[in-house]
Amino acid sequence: MLDFMDYIQLSFAEATHWNRDNSYSSLTTTTQSILDFSTPERLRVHLSSLSTPHFATSYTLGTVGLIDGSVSYLFSTVPFNKLPSSSALIPLRKISLGYRQVQAPTAPIQTWGWDSLLDSVSIPGFKDGKDTKSTTPEDREANKEDEAKRKATLLHASLHLPPPTTLYALFLRRISTNMQLSLAVCSTQGPPQSKSAPQASMLAHLAHDTGKYSNEYLFSTDNALFGWRGLWNFGPDPRYTRDVPSRLSLLSAGAEAYYSPTSSLIGMSTGLRFTTLPAATQVPSPRCSPTSTPTPISTFPYTLTLTLTPITGSLSTSYSLRASPNLAFSSRFGFNVYSWESEMVAGCELWRQSKKSKSEHDDLEWARRKVRMHDFGVSLPGSPASPLLEDPTRSEPPMRSATNNEPETSDSVIKLRVDQSWNVRLLWEGRVKELLVSAGVGLGPGSFSQSPSVSSASGSGSAQSGGGAPGMSYWRGVGVSVLYSS
Repeated sequence: MLDFMDYIQLSFAEATHWNRDNSYSSLTTTTQSILDFSTPERLRVHLSSLSTPHFATSYTLGTVGLIDGSVSYLFSTVPFNKLPSSSALIPLRKISLGYRQVQAPTAPIQTWGWDSLLDSVSIPGFKDGKDTKSTTPEDREANKEDEAKRKATLLHASLHLPPPTTLYALFLRRISTNMQLSLAVCSTQGPPQSKSAPQASMLAHLAHDTGKYSNEYLFSTDNALFGWRGLWNFGPDPRYTRDVPSRLSLLSAGAEAYYSPTSSLIGMSTGLRFTTLPAATQVPSPRCSPTSTPTPISTFPYTLTLTLTPITGSLSTSYSLRASPNLAFSSRFGFNVYSWESEMVAGCELWRQSKKSKSEHDDLEWARRKVRMHDFGVSLPGSPASPLLEDPTRSEPPMRSATNNEPETSDSVIKLRVDQSWNVRLLWEGRVKELLVSAGVGLGPGSFSQSPSVSSASGSGSAQSGGGAPGMSYWRGVGVSVLYSS
């Protein structure tokens, strides 16, 4: 489950129309959302609040032997007036990431709005991209909001306690419609007895997205590391075509490279992604004329990825499938050509859709059905028209696609992951009253140890002998995370 501050940052990207999918770093996000989830390691409580439309706070308290926590603050020039910030109203699918449907790439200038086009065109009656005749309060408020999005800035700071304390800071600035700059700083205080200066590092990231392709440039003060990422989308250029959203599939190819002159470190990788787009799952209208060509139907949305790291010889393939709006499967196979080591991971997620309450039940539906059986000439308000009165020439509203047929609310989600070594992770995330709760458990074989406790990536707990081979033990880790926001 995402932290409240991560949820605000994702909302910031959506508010400024920044396409997170059009990046090489997001090439395998769909698979990672299902397979690479983490289970809570202990009891952790999050108290968060969106105090004003521009300012958010978050406090975290965790216990495992020692008590630790963090204090976080966030400021955004873009107001979050209509953003659900209460834990009782936040959509669970927004904060618990699952199968991620990649959207068709669009040119940033199209998603930014007509105000950006007016900035570069001289039109009588307009000044600096704004209508000089728009003097109503609504127009002035809309102009202020557009100006805030055009110069969107986000500031975030988080202080982790107890000592040695660690400070994380983030500066995010939308330079233009297709460029974004971010500066991240991490500073860790030395031991209490040490008088050395805090260890600090900074990461600068400049992203340029045109819709057709994207480039990212990175620099880290740690070992003076330089990096580049690039992604190319095959097909029509969204900057010059308007029918891109009707595409059925998307093929993307990308690469990244890193170099450090101080440590002579070199790294590179490349990858491919093939995914179906939402238009591929739209059901064609039954009233299509015989001469028209219906939209092909893809029963299930799916995503295929292939990544290769030439220097280390690592090859990884993944396949993710969304069998229904509430069920998704994913698998990943990794292989190293130098050592012949392999990895196999499979997982799934199951969402539980909330049932309609009694107040939402229509007590007059039985009467409507009875009337329609005897009177085909009358259609009651709120009931579908009789088939005998349908006009074949009347246009039909577009039907919802299978990928967008998501429940408005979900009570909970269960995620399961297992690898070739029978390491199992089980995660449950849901809403209890007005709290968002995340509980997980990890189970798998481990090396035998005389120590009374063992630790793992999924948690910590006492070592218990299992039914495996002699000299083997099983580790178990259980944790709970609670989030409350107002």
